[in-house]
Amino acid sequence: MRTITDDHGRTWEAVAIPTKVAHLRDGAQLGFHPAGDAAATVTAPIDFNSMDAAAFAIRTMSEKELRRRLELAKTAAGVP
Repeated sequence: MRTITDDHGRTWEAVAIPTKVAHLRDGAQLGFHPAGDAAATVTAPIDFNSMDAAAFAIRTMSEKELRRRLELAKTAAGVP
C-alpha cells in the first residue's frame, strides 16, 4: 500500500486487489481508495500476474504515474 494525494488535496491509498487475471490465474489489479474508506475502492485497468508483482509495482511506481492512474480510475468510476 502507498499513500498519495490527488489534485483536490484528498488522500488516497494505492492497493493491490486480489483478482483473477489471464487464464483464470490468481493475480491482482491496481486499486485506490480514500484513506480510511476501503469500501470506496476504484480500480485502474492494470492487472498483475501476482500479488507480489502488484506490491512491487505500487512500491516502485513514480508518484506522477500513480496520480495519473488514480485520475483515470476516478474518471472511469465517475468519482469527482
